Amino acid sequence: MARFAIDLGEMPMSKEDQLQLQNELQSVALKHVARLGYDKPFAVKFPREWWGIILHPDLDRLGDIEAEIGKRLGAF
Repeated sequence: MARFAIDLGEMPMSKEDQLQLQNELQSVALKHVARLGYDKPFAVKFPREWWGIILHPDLDRLGDIEAEIGKRLGAF
């Protein structure tokens, strides 16, 4: 499974602009996965601790994946 991250570092941006960018990036990811047309459903999670989206075919592993990504993000 591919993982993508975008880090804009210290780029000054208003809260409104940050939320708009988050919404647009999540929308692009969801649209792309929808076009791929998988036979099985995907679990979708919008984490509250960090901006992003997690898409995974295994709902049971979603919490572990979120924790792993959050831990890696915290290391930066």
